[in-house]
Order: sequence, then C-alpha cells, then structure tokens
Amino acid sequence: MYPLLVCSFVSLTFIIERLLFWFLEVRGEDSKKLDQAMDHLRSGDRKAFFTACQNSRDPVARVLARSRDSHGKTLRESLAIHVEDALEKTTRSLNIIDTVVTLSPLLGIFGTVTGIIQSFDLLGAHGISDPHAVSRGIAQALITTATGLAIAMPSLIFHNYFVTRSERFGFRLEKYAREFEILISQVNEAEASNKETSFAKSV
Repeated sequence: MYPLLVCSFVSLTFIIERLLFWFLEVRGEDSKKLDQAMDHLRSGDRKAFFTACQNSRDPVARVLARSRDSHGKTLRESLAIHVEDALEKTTRSLNIIDTVVTLSPLLGIFGTVTGIIQSFDLLGAHGISDPHAVSRGIAQALITTATGLAIAMPSLIFHNYFVTRSERFGFRLEKYAREFEILISQVNEAEASNKETSFAKSV
C-alpha cells in the first residue's frame, strides 16, 4: 500500500501541474486573430505582423513572435528551436503519469498475490479452524488491487486528455509555423527584389 500511496501522490502532483500548464500558460487560442496577423505578413508588412503576435495571448502567436530573437541564427533555425521547445513543454511529465498508469495495477496485483500467499500459509499452518480469518485476509489482500485500479483509471483519463491537447496544439503550431516560414521567405525575396530595382534605378 505504501508504494501505491507514493504512486497516487506522484500522479496527483503531475496532473495538477499539467492542468495549471494548459489553463494558465497555454490559453487564449484565437485562430481568427492569428489569421489577421498572418494577413499583415501576406501583404508584406513584417513589422505589423510581429507587433500583432507580441500583443496576442495566443500561444502559437507568441512562439512565432519569439522566433524573431534569432541570437545569431537564421530565422528558420530560430523558428525550429522555438517550435521544438514549445512542443517539448506540452509533453513534459506525461511519461511519469503513463508510468503510474502502468505500475499502479501491477503493484495492486502484486500486493493481492502476496496477501493470498500469506492467507494460504496461515490456512496450512492452522487448518480451517478459523475460515473467517482466512477470508478476511483474502479480502484485505484484494484491497491493493482495487486501490491500484482506482489510481490508474483517473490517471489514464487525464493522460489521454493531455496527449490529445498536446497533439492538437502541435498540429496547429506546425501548420502556422510552416505558413509563417513560407511567407517570411516571400517577404525577404520581395524586399531583396525591391532593393535591386532601387539600386538599378539609382545607377
């Protein structure tokens, strides 16, 4: 029961941590406003796009805005780093919850098996003079299995919920990141072409 108590504490701790992450850090999704920001980029207004993203509460917009801080890297490299970092944050701790989901029933079954072994040892030593004691021992042994399942089931529900949220966020982020990369390339090409045209006119 003590390992199961540890499992329940670990699971509850990381479930609360993930809930706080999704409802406090990753919130404010607004595809309509993000599309409006992308329209600035489609029209070639890079500054208006980054300003709109920086002022947005949309987590995807914030990732795109942070890609501007390249720190000596190309915009593509900076974008890839920030996208990877954002995706990693959404899956953090999920392997721990998944481990609890798998381990808790196994610990419960193990506790039940050892409890039944002790009950049959008692039965072998004292015969069936007190069958109620044996049945009580078996009933107590089954408590560990029930406890393991009680820990695993809600943990599984939350784990699948977090995985679904992570996949949905990842799909949305990669979709806008790909479009952002294409549009930025087009803006850069247009700016380079304008500079060449201006230089040719001046010559």
